[in-house]
Amino acid sequence: MNSARPSKSQRSTKGSSASSMTRHQARERAVSILYEAKIKAISPLEIVIAEGPNVVDPLTVYLVEGVAAATEDIDEMIARLSSSWEFDRLAVVNVCILELAIFELLDARNNPAVIINEAVELAKTFSEPSSARFVNGVLSSIKNEYLAPNAARDVSPEPPTGAVETQL
Repeated sequence: MNSARPSKSQRSTKGSSASSMTRHQARERAVSILYEAKIKAISPLEIVIAEGPNVVDPLTVYLVEGVAAATEDIDEMIARLSSSWEFDRLAVVNVCILELAIFELLDARNNPAVIINEAVELAKTFSEPSSARFVNGVLSSIKNEYLAPNAARDVSPEPPTGAVETQL
């Protein structure tokens, strides 16, 4: 009998109870929701509403709402800072990871180093090995440009309004 723990890519957070999710699992779930929404060409909020409040962790809901509210501005930042790549040619999962991490960086509720590290780990789990370096580079640029002392902020997304929470 093999008692080895499953690798990160084999672990699923979909079946996890919403109240028992770690912050890392909540981020994984948020990336999954953002990815599913992009593939289906629907709002990620539709997925959150469909799954209901007992399935989706409150942190996941907060992150998805935040990204949904600021997607246009965040995507413009990604396009500008990934100048060697056309935005439309970026892997969808990498865009989702970057959107999540950029929202968290601009939200300023967590340590930027932790946010960047988590995003790099998500890229290692869900994308190509080289994606981790790409994600780290874009997020480091965001950190230096928007979070550095006295940096002029062009984009400061407001925290989500709670529209999903009132519908759940």
